Order: sequence, then C-alpha cells, then structure tokens
Amino acid sequence: MAARQTNKRSSGRKTTARRKTSKSKSAGGGIFLGIGLIAVLIALISFSIMSITGSKEKEEPKTVTVIPAQKKETADKKEQKEEKEQKQQTAKTVPVPKKETVKKEEPEKEKEQKTVTHDDITDLIRLVLYDHEISRSSVKERQSKTSAGKEITYFDITCDENMQRGITSAISSILRKYGYKVESTQNKVVGRSKKDEFNIVLKAPLKEVVKKEEPKKETVKQEEKKEPAKEKPQVAETPKYPPLPPYSKKQVKFAILLDDGGNSAELAQEYADIKYPVAVAVLPHLEHSRYTAQIAKKAGKTVFLHFPMAPKSYPNTDPGKGAVLPNMPELLIAGVVKENFESLGVKVDGFNNHMGSAVTEDAHKMSQILHASKQYTNRFVDSRTTAQTKAYEECRKAGFKCGENRLFLDNDNSVEAILAKIYEAAEKARDDGSIIAIGHVRPNTLAALKIALPQLEKLNYHLVDIKKLTN
Repeated sequence: MAARQTNKRSSGRKTTARRKTSKSKSAGGGIFLGIGLIAVLIALISFSIMSITGSKEKEEPKTVTVIPAQKKETADKKEQKEEKEQKQQTAKTVPVPKKETVKKEEPEKEKEQKTVTHDDITDLIRLVLYDHEISRSSVKERQSKTSAGKEITYFDITCDENMQRGITSAISSILRKYGYKVESTQNKVVGRSKKDEFNIVLKAPLKEVVKKEEPKKETVKQEEKKEPAKEKPQVAETPKYPPLPPYSKKQVKFAILLDDGGNSAELAQEYADIKYPVAVAVLPHLEHSRYTAQIAKKAGKTVFLHFPMAPKSYPNTDPGKGAVLPNMPELLIAGVVKENFESLGVKVDGFNNHMGSAVTEDAHKMSQILHASKQYTNRFVDSRTTAQTKAYEECRKAGFKCGENRLFLDNDNSVEAILAKIYEAAEKARDDGSIIAIGHVRPNTLAALKIALPQLEKLNYHLVDIKKLTN
C-alpha cells in the first residue's frame, strides 16, 4: 500500500512538471510571435515609406515630361546665366592684362626707340667695321649739328677697294632698317631722317710706293725754281718708316698668312712673285679664286681655304658665298664644306675662318665644320676675329693640327703702319718662341712685306712656312 502511495505522488509531480514546461513553451512561443509581429510591422512601415518616397520621385519626372517647355526655358536661362557670368568674368579679367600689355609694350617701344637712336646706330656701324677688320686708325669719325639742331655723324673710312662694296651694303641695310632714306654709291653712303643724318665716305688707301718717285721729280723742279720750297715737299712726302727690331742672338721663327685671295688676278701674280714662304688663304667662289690657288701652288706656296663664316653683324654684313650661318643644319654644313674646298681646284694645305665671329663662338657649329672638313685637310688656323672664340679648342678636340692668329698686320692700310705691325710680330715671336700673323692680299701689304722681310732676315728673324707652326 505504501508503495502505491508513493507512485501516485510521483506521477502527480510529473504532471505538474509537464504543466510547467508546457506553460514555459507557450510563453516562449508568444514571445517569438510578438517579435515576428513587430518585425512585420516595421517592414510594413518601411515599405510604406519607400513607396511614398518612390511615388514622389516618380512624380517629379512626370511633371518635367508633362511640361517640357519649362525645362528648356530653365536650361536656356541657366546657359544665359553662365554666359553672363563668363562675360562678366572676362570683362573683369580683360582690363588687367590690357594694363600689363600696355606696361610691357612701353619698354618694347623704348627698346625700339633705343635701337633707332643715333648713338646705337653709330655702334652698329662700328661693329660692321670691326667685322671687316678695319682698325680705328683707318676711321675718322666726327659729329656736328646744323642750325636747326639736326645731328650729323661723319665717317671717313680708309679701306681696300674690295671691302668697299661689302661695307657700303652693310651700312645701307642698317640705315634702311631703321627708317632712314639712303643714297649710296660704292664710295659713299648718306642716310637721312628728320632728326639726324649719317654721312659715310670710303676711301681707297694710297699706293705710297708709287708716290715716292713723284715727289723726287717735283722737289728737283722746285729746287731749280725756288730755294725756300725745298723743305716742304721733302718733309711731307718722304715715308717715315718705323725702326727695325734689334738683332736677335737666337733664331726667331714667325709665319704670315695673307687672307682674301681671289679678288684680283694681278695681285695674285704679285703675291706669287714674293720669294719668301708667305702663305695665302683664298676665298671660295670668286672670279679669281681658282686662278689664285693654282698660281700660288705653282710658285710653291702654301694654300689655305679662307672659309666664310657669319660675323656678329650678320645679316647686315654679308660674309660671302659659301658661308656657314648660325642656324644652318649639319647636313647643309657638310654640303657647304664640300663645295668650298672643291671650288679652288687644288689640294689645300689647311683652312682658316673668314669673318665668323658669330660662328667661331659656337663650339657645336665649329665641331660640325671641322668634322666635315676632315676628308680635305687636317690643319686649321683660328683667325681670332673675336676674343670669345671656341674654334682653337674645338680644333684640338677634333685632332687637327692647329694654330691661331696673334696679330693682324694691315687693319691700318698705310705702308708705315703695316711695317710697324710686321716688326711687332717679329719681336713677339722672339719673346714667345714663334708667332702666326695675318694680313691680306693688298697692294700696300705686299709692298711692306717686300721691304720688311729681307731686313728682318739679316737681323735673325726668319719667316717660315705656316705648316711648321701648326701642331
């Protein structure tokens, strides 16, 4: 009986436990149902919000499509507004650069006025004379003013006849470039403007050797007629030769190269008759270039090509046919080199530059010229027409036999002045061991050489072939 009672109790406990678990399950299920309902409500609310916003978004384009004219009007208005804004901005920005351009134009006008001024044009004329190797002693310059205040500058220039055309052309082009009315002949250039004037006269040097004979005849006649007239012609007309250098104990060697060969057949023959080893540099493409080179070779002379190159006063100064110009490409330079060397018709011994102050300062251009010249010669002499020359340095780099001019002999064309320069070259050679000097194929230069070289040889100053002084 006891056992049965215990079983009943236990079963009662189980039922209570089952009831408890069923209650907990029903409570948990209710919680889940509540959460699910809340989630459904949230989803419905969010969906309704999305639908409302979507409908609004859809409604907006509908209104736009329904009224297309308004869109066009608004677009046109926007474009008009943007154009107005741009115009306003440009209107604001344009005056600023105008002021700046005005400020910039003013100095440009000032520069133009400076280049047109009398002093600057005078400097340009001097540069032309420098590029033509005319010394100050061969130029007489003076200034004056008219009663109306007009400034006039006079140039009296003594130069070789072959130079006169080039100088006349160069000075005329400068004056025309700056608005002057120009009247020119071979021996005279006159440039006039409202404010000032230039008057340039070119004179050929006098042949003093010829003049020496005439005074003697005149003095004899004057001696027969009047005794007081004896002294005047003798003092005025007898040449005043400079003193010779002193005797040198050691043997002195110097070389002379005469430029501008090819201008005259007569002078070429006179040059070839000189017994001393004076070298000649012949310009290409002249009427007597080939003849000068051939007659010099027959006489056993050393012949150089006098290679034209652009000077600093280019384009006012024309260096002549066959010139290398600053902006010339390398292929064209090679063609010019070929034509120049082959134009002389002989195997040349070397070359030097004619003018060329603008090119010889350009190391790259000189390198190109030397490279193209290798098949014709391996010798070059820098004429040194500018202190800033790079030609000698490039000659060394190219592996050439090189030399450089140390003195121009005949920038002043008088016989006395040329003699003084020859003696100066001899003394420099004594002090420095050797020297190369440059002159030109001109009457007074040839006359001075005939006087000086025999005298210098007696004093132990020996003229040698220029090839011996290039290394």
